Amino acid sequence: MLTKILANFSQDELLSFLPLDAINFALAIDSDKHQLSESVNHYNKQKLVALVASAKKVNFLFEESLRKQLIERLSPQLFIELFPEFEIDQTQVKAKHYDAAISWSEINPYHFASRLGLNALYVSQVEQKSLLSGISRIEPNYSLYPYQQDISQQVFTKLNNGCNRVLLHLPTGAGKTRTAMNIASEHLRQDSKNVVLWLADREELCSQAFNEFSKAWQSLGNRPTTLYGFYSTADESLGGIDSGFVVGGLHKFLSLRSSNARNIKLLYSELCKKVTLVIFDEAHKAVAPMFKEVINDFILNPEFHADLIGLTATPGRSYSPDGLSDEDALLSSFFNNVKVSMRVSGYLSPIDYLVEKGYLAKANFKPLTYDSSAITAYELRDAGGAETMKTLADNVERNRQIVNTIIEECEKQSQIIVFACTVEHGVNLSMALNYQGINAASIDSKNDSASSRRAKIEQYKNSEIQVLVNFNVLTAGFDAPKTNVTIIAKPMNSLVQYLQMAGRAMRGIKSGGNNECNIYTVMDNIPEFQSISIAFGYWNDMWIEKD
Repeated sequence: MLTKILANFSQDELLSFLPLDAINFALAIDSDKHQLSESVNHYNKQKLVALVASAKKVNFLFEESLRKQLIERLSPQLFIELFPEFEIDQTQVKAKHYDAAISWSEINPYHFASRLGLNALYVSQVEQKSLLSGISRIEPNYSLYPYQQDISQQVFTKLNNGCNRVLLHLPTGAGKTRTAMNIASEHLRQDSKNVVLWLADREELCSQAFNEFSKAWQSLGNRPTTLYGFYSTADESLGGIDSGFVVGGLHKFLSLRSSNARNIKLLYSELCKKVTLVIFDEAHKAVAPMFKEVINDFILNPEFHADLIGLTATPGRSYSPDGLSDEDALLSSFFNNVKVSMRVSGYLSPIDYLVEKGYLAKANFKPLTYDSSAITAYELRDAGGAETMKTLADNVERNRQIVNTIIEECEKQSQIIVFACTVEHGVNLSMALNYQGINAASIDSKNDSASSRRAKIEQYKNSEIQVLVNFNVLTAGFDAPKTNVTIIAKPMNSLVQYLQMAGRAMRGIKSGGNNECNIYTVMDNIPEFQSISIAFGYWNDMWIEKD
């Protein structure tokens, strides 16, 4: 099409597109000058058209003045061929049609190029221009937010300055796992013989770490490495681990260290010598006697001791109205009183910063009350729990309030997680909700296998299930950003667990979550439960580094 249009140009017009010296140069070396020039003042027009089309086709696409000139020289016949949308014949082509065509070509350069048969050239030129851009913003595949970068640097500074134990404190939903994976990857990049051991006490946490490292190393790694999973029903051998990332279930490791089999003891001992960094998820559990023994196998090994990083949203183990408990002091001492946390100036709490910036959803705490309740969560702090939990789980008025609240939220298209009092309570609530026409499922470790738990969780994440009722399964190691409502129907005096439950709904917009979330609870007696901001700073006075 371009050559057909250029054929309408005069010889002088065609020559104006080309350097005269270049034309004369071509004539001088042409073995048959008459193919290009029939006389001194007359050039072969067909050759000129071909030359102009070849030399200037890019210019005709991207230079406004040349594109305009090209359209203005269209014959009426070529005009209606190039712009059939005008739906006119060649006798009706007017100046206004040319003006409209010129405007259209400016707005639709790709389509104009296609009509000239030059769409491939246009695309390649656009891509090339993009590649040649002097400034281009490149987004990493596994990035950290600024506060996560700062915390990572704090951790490395502590470790490099001789602190071999550090507790990393971030609120639920602020990206502890992602931050820790960046730290682990950096540690592995530093030495090809380094081994990172990630310890957690539940399968969901182990699976999350296993999958997350696989994702992280593909973006952050500098060489091939090996990912090992020793948790749940995994029966791989501990032998041959010289580098890489190991995910260890604490109960699996307790079984290994207590084994009487000589070869297992030997392999476990060899692993203890090779691990260079231990990362303990849910570090508030690190001082539990049996778990502490596993940790000490790696960080107190006389031949080679590893550094220890603990991860937690709650750097304490319990709440007491009388102040810090002995357990909390023990936890602080275990990490040598070394804690790194968010540093944000101008905010009363890191939570306020995270909410304002969209990293976390604003939590609206809403107590659920019912007339027949004469018992409070705090009064139950020393009770055995089983009988009381059953009594609460069977209370009709209490359950009616829970179900009605869920129905109201479902009408708003909410994604809801419910924490039940007992296994049976979870099953019954799920049944009652389905009876009301709500797509709900219950999940627990008694009635569900690991595979069925995973299947239900995936259904919930995909919004096939709107309400997921659970008992002691989804407090941690579970990420479903769409969740915007949590109903805590299980009374407790554990601030740690309460914050973990509340945090299931607190993913912010920047993490694929929501602006706001609703946290419903049957407990309304411990002041700290009414503000996650207060809870975040609850243990700060015990985390004072000592000289």
